[in-house]
Amino acid sequence: MRLRFIKMVENKLNFDDETKQRVFQQVMDIFVNPEIERRRKMNKLQSNLRLEKIQVIFSPKSGKNYVRLNNEVKAVIKCKVNKSIKKGDLVYDKDIDEIESIELTKGDLDYGHFTLLFFRGNWIVSFDFIYNKKKIDEHIQASKEFYESAKENLKKERLRPFFENAFASAELFTKALILSLAQKESKRQHYYRKKFLEDWANLGNVKPEFSTTLSKLYSLRSSARYLSSNDYQNEETKPILLILKEMIKFSEELIKKNK
Repeated sequence: MRLRFIKMVENKLNFDDETKQRVFQQVMDIFVNPEIERRRKMNKLQSNLRLEKIQVIFSPKSGKNYVRLNNEVKAVIKCKVNKSIKKGDLVYDKDIDEIESIELTKGDLDYGHFTLLFFRGNWIVSFDFIYNKKKIDEHIQASKEFYESAKENLKKERLRPFFENAFASAELFTKALILSLAQKESKRQHYYRKKFLEDWANLGNVKPEFSTTLSKLYSLRSSARYLSSNDYQNEETKPILLILKEMIKFSEELIKKNK
């Protein structure tokens, strides 16, 4: 049985056939087969089950996994069709030339998933382990608003609110990254986020400038907002705006909402 993987993990590695088969078998052994056995014991599964669709949902809130079979599967599929299709028309396998992507529906955007479809003799596998997409999008939008406020304050030479808004924008970007991993924050939230971005940059997951910019803004808060010194007046501001713009672009590319 051939496997076709149409969505990779974040680094988009190209898996060889052996790795694809191993991943598929692990999904079956760890999640799907135990669920099938559980349902059979409860007489909730037909004896002549023919699997054509499988979905494993990973919840960041409950920490539990949910397995959907056949008609229970919910997904948005982008595909190339071989005939004219109008909105609302039913689409069958024979109408599809190629499946390009499989995404979760809007109601499931906060979850990670494995989704498997049997299509023309091949299992097509899509997976995505970025969690909390709704919350992440909210944080990205808020980060953009504070970025725009920072630009406006700089234009009017209001440096104190510039640095405060710039810090808020950078920190909201960092919180979006943390949400994508479904990690819990410590009570020292400002310090935790700064340390998280430092570690994430050291691992090569984001540009070092993202981390150094947040750290700089973090250290300048007492000067700009709490009037502890005039250090903030000696900082270059335009490079900060450029990095904030890059941060926002990075986060928007990381999380692509279903259209």
